[in-house]
Amino acid sequence: MKNHEKLAYLKDNHFQLFLTTRREVFNELSDSQTTFCCCGRLATGLHESHCTRFNNKVNAETIKRLKHLLPSKSGK
Repeated sequence: MKNHEKLAYLKDNHFQLFLTTRREVFNELSDSQTTFCCCGRLATGLHESHCTRFNNKVNAETIKRLKHLLPSKSGK
């Protein structure tokens, strides 16, 4: 499964847990940044909520934390 498929599965099947975990990850990563975002711009709340690079990091960490909820591969 690709990341966008994993996100779609988590949203469809475990929406509340997905939202809670993503919010926690967003806040943790936001707090761990210095004055600048991972993309090099000033890390304001507005910027972080719209920054593709930062949100990709948040999504990847959210998937990692919720991987136990994803369906296992079958047939291989």
